[in-house]
Amino acid sequence: MEKKLAIIAVIVVAIVVVGAVAITVMPGGDDDSKTIYWSTVAPVNQKAAIANGTISAGVSWEPYVSDSILAGSGSALIWSGDIWSGHPCCVLAVDTDYAEDNPEAVATYIAALIVATEWLTDTIENPESENYSLLLEIGAQFSGRSEEVVNASLAHIKYDTLIDEATLSWFVNYTESYQELDLFTTSLSARGYDNATDFVDQLVNQTYYEMAIELLESNPTETYNIRVGYLAGDLHQFARVVASNATVGNGTTIFEQFGITVTSPNLAGYPSGGDVMDAFAGNYIDIGYLGAPPTLLKAINANVDVTIVALVNTEGSAIVVGDGISSFEDLAGKTVGVPGPSSIQYLLLLYYADQQGYNVVAA
Repeated sequence: MEKKLAIIAVIVVAIVVVGAVAITVMPGGDDDSKTIYWSTVAPVNQKAAIANGTISAGVSWEPYVSDSILAGSGSALIWSGDIWSGHPCCVLAVDTDYAEDNPEAVATYIAALIVATEWLTDTIENPESENYSLLLEIGAQFSGRSEEVVNASLAHIKYDTLIDEATLSWFVNYTESYQELDLFTTSLSARGYDNATDFVDQLVNQTYYEMAIELLESNPTETYNIRVGYLAGDLHQFARVVASNATVGNGTTIFEQFGITVTSPNLAGYPSGGDVMDAFAGNYIDIGYLGAPPTLLKAINANVDVTIVALVNTEGSAIVVGDGISSFEDLAGKTVGVPGPSSIQYLLLLYYADQQGYNVVAA
């Protein structure tokens, strides 16, 4: 389906940066001393796996990174923002048919997300405020981690909703990386796309975001019941938690203030972005929060018809290492846990390993 792509902002410098750090495939060579192994380990399990020696390192997102660090079971070798400055991570996706049939509902949801994100970013900038104490409290409740962990996590995540030129270039970059790694089981051309740029242009639709901006200038009176999927305990998606809290909204949630009733078939959250895409495929959710890479991958491989309508966050992941690992070279011949080959963490590991001259292969 053809989708309109409206570009709201142009950040030329950021595009140059994206091009300068384009993800590459694994380098060739048979030298095992230059090989690192990867294994699928859910972020929630990486702390224990590093501590018991099942893996020597892991690549995960917040709050799991800070949880490992503060527990003393691991340390951050390098943060994703130091490897890919400003890289997009989680996005807001919507079932395409639902969006086309209910454009006002989608725009209203985005408007609520924008308001929640503004409250979140303003609160983070004022750590001495009562709102910040509330933020730590609701973050700890949602993530199942301590307020200390939540506080540490916020130092590494950047929250934003706007998809700009730099974001689009990253999406193209991720797509081309999947092509180079032969992770697409169906080619872009077989799905009807000319190239990665054409695919991203049709996958991303900024029309609903533009409608949301207009809604913020009005007083919405319609009501909507929307089924939403999200990742378990993921603080990258903190704005959704903020929008669901009545105390933040002075007695009513931000969602309720916009006439939105949110339900979820999985209140505990989904373990990975691939699972959120499966929920879309099974028609269990209308809107979902997940990483950009699994959205791209399953849109091609499983032909899941979704549309990306907003950004959720940038950065916020890290390579976490156990005792005895003080440099990337120390990981030679060892196993690193990643959420899976559809994740941005997997792509991050491949890119950084390539920069250091290492192969990454399945354990």
